[in-house]
Amino acid sequence: MQQPSNVCPVTYLRQTPQLLVPLLACCLLWAMPVQKVHAAVVCTATMTDVNFGSVDLVAGVGLTSSGTLNYTCTNDATTATNVRVCFNIGDGNESLGFFNPRRMKSGANILQFQIFHTSGSIIWGSTGNGTVPLPFTANFSIPRRSGGVNGSVSGSTTMTGQVLNGQGAAPVGNYQDFFSAAGGHTSISWSDGGTAPTNCTGTTNGNFQFTVKAAVIKSCTVSAGATSDIQIGPASGVPVDAVNSSGTNSIGVTCSGGTAYFIGLKPSNNNTAGLGAMSGTGANTDKVPYQLRSVSASGPIWGNTATATSVGNGVAGIGTGVAQSVPVFAVAPSANFTPDNYSDIVTVIVNY
Repeated sequence: MQQPSNVCPVTYLRQTPQLLVPLLACCLLWAMPVQKVHAAVVCTATMTDVNFGSVDLVAGVGLTSSGTLNYTCTNDATTATNVRVCFNIGDGNESLGFFNPRRMKSGANILQFQIFHTSGSIIWGSTGNGTVPLPFTANFSIPRRSGGVNGSVSGSTTMTGQVLNGQGAAPVGNYQDFFSAAGGHTSISWSDGGTAPTNCTGTTNGNFQFTVKAAVIKSCTVSAGATSDIQIGPASGVPVDAVNSSGTNSIGVTCSGGTAYFIGLKPSNNNTAGLGAMSGTGANTDKVPYQLRSVSASGPIWGNTATATSVGNGVAGIGTGVAQSVPVFAVAPSANFTPDNYSDIVTVIVNY
């Protein structure tokens, strides 16, 4: 007998829900979140400014300074992890492509400097930099997350700053180089894992901005000692009837670049017009007068009325950062005195 035509639709309708159940179960399994097994390490850092303060480029004072890097790395995994962290420093806003040496600027003027690891001998650079390829690195193990608190390791290191020698010509001014976060001048990179990593190429995130700054001040030094002594007349002696006997020598003055200076000469009798008197030896009470002059033996008198802003009866100059030789002349109008060796001490005063 032929089966009724309405039986088959009922049979297939019963099977359809049974087929849907395993398909739904399969979809739910794929939608379930995967359990995290990799440690989530995060490293942050801050750097203090490297402030040289007042720098005397002529005397070589204030050429070193330091800053401190403070860092913290955390681990939110349930197992401890080993980390290698690199703290990278490139050029600053003022250096722009100059790494060795780096540069501070005051307007268009340049002051060269360098920054080193704590040892003071290794330049602090960045991974992959062909000129300064050695960042500061730290290796340590971070504890696991415990009691709802991430594992954490903190530390610090000292950066040594050095203003390069031989820059006396750099003009007076406030110099700086800003290692900004926005400019990408610093970065933190790290790798982590069950064994101690050998590089820092895993993650790069964050930075630590800071400023290097220095105030170059006015400065002058003078060299005038035995090598600057003036011999009036021949060393063998001046004839008693000689007039206007003279001698000359030079003093050395070194002033910072662009610094105006004014030199005064003061005989031991404190005469402000450069008119001194040489004394003899022993019981000899004779005094031999002499006149200090600039340019030549018959040039302008050289006294001690100069100030920091006025040349007076002195001699003026502009500093170049290197020693400048300035001639001094001494003239004795008369030699009609008791034969003896006569001398006097002249003080050189540089006003700036």
